[in-house]
Amino acid sequence: MAAKFRPYPGTRDFYPAEMEFRNWMFQTQREVCERYGYGEYQAPVLESTDLYRAKSSEEIVNEQLYTFTDRGDREVSIRPEMTPTLARMAVDRPASCLLPLRWFSIANFMRYERPGRGRLREFYQLNVDLLGAKGPGADAEILMIAVDLMRAYGASDDMFVVRISDRRLLDLWIGIDDREKLRRIGRLIDKKEKITEEAFAEELAKECEDPELESRVRSFLAMDNASLDRDPDEIVAHLKLEGQKADDLLAVLNHLIAVRLLLRKSGHEAAVLFDPAIVRGFDYYTGLVFEIYDTNPENRRAIFGGGRYDRLLGQFGKEDIPAVGFGMGDVTLEHFLEGHGLESSRTVSHRAFLTLMNNDLLGETLKLASELRSEGVHIEASLEATKKFGKQFELAEKKGFRYVLILGEDEAKAGTVIIKDLQTGSQHAETRHTVADYLKKR
Repeated sequence: MAAKFRPYPGTRDFYPAEMEFRNWMFQTQREVCERYGYGEYQAPVLESTDLYRAKSSEEIVNEQLYTFTDRGDREVSIRPEMTPTLARMAVDRPASCLLPLRWFSIANFMRYERPGRGRLREFYQLNVDLLGAKGPGADAEILMIAVDLMRAYGASDDMFVVRISDRRLLDLWIGIDDREKLRRIGRLIDKKEKITEEAFAEELAKECEDPELESRVRSFLAMDNASLDRDPDEIVAHLKLEGQKADDLLAVLNHLIAVRLLLRKSGHEAAVLFDPAIVRGFDYYTGLVFEIYDTNPENRRAIFGGGRYDRLLGQFGKEDIPAVGFGMGDVTLEHFLEGHGLESSRTVSHRAFLTLMNNDLLGETLKLASELRSEGVHIEASLEATKKFGKQFELAEKKGFRYVLILGEDEAKAGTVIIKDLQTGSQHAETRHTVADYLKKR
């Protein structure tokens, strides 16, 4: 018996029907990004492993990289994320990359992790990045794209929430100089919703090792969306900060307030909330961070997220380049669309099934198919007549076609085509010149 081969664990095969859905999903992303003036780029799936050692999180490098040595004795890895590659490309051709740079890509990635709901080893991801622009306007634009993407899929603002914060807030609020402790506390906050409150409290006490520090972290997490309605000076005074730290915290709070004001004026604020618990896992984030959450009670989880990473590109070149962006994975997006019944909201292309009455009409049938295709209609044509003509109707119905076109000898002479609606059972004749318009209107 022949061996039964299956896809590699954590990967998927995509059959034509699934690809139709995925192509709609990715085309929607392209259309939204292009409306904002973003250009699409692509890069090799393999990179030097050193790129990720220098620029990715420890978890990705130590646990999730697919790494091997090629025949040239070079250590390479399958890309687990796109941001380091983007930075490499932008710095490699500075003269041709006029700032601000608006780029997006839709690519596949691999990470060696345990497959589960919303998480696979191979996944596809939209990456959107704005380079060379700082200030609240740039951050607001990225958040506007994120909201518009969700709306483009037919999602209403109550189906999702964009939770935003700033990585600098935690550092300034806690006010300790131990960078490693700050990093550990940040990562603990990042996984807060994935563990029980008891487990979080136990780990927080262990990390802080000081009741006063623990209390300060708790007060930080007690902030909410209404906190941005308060006078920033009052918040700084309450924390008893002085000097540069006070100025820095004030600047961060005013920045978030300005971003929210821009979102309000552009009609995007309804879906955005301030949440200090959003810190993100990657070490390269330097400012704004955000995550888009599904509000479906059956799927309350992050769909995608991103933030500002102003110092990452400077590690490749001579100077830092301000940058902000996000990545939207296909797996969690599909679950969101399915959970809200939005996967069927896509516009179906103009398509029809063209039958073949007899083999002598094959040439004329293919000619009609070419005419309709040139008008933008998607045609699947029968290439061989069947003994029972009704079998072609059965095949069309099984394949999901609503309209079937019939071209017999009489129709070929008269310059007409019979259109049968499989849903209603009705049929009528159209001239060859009006068939395309008829199908497009329906």
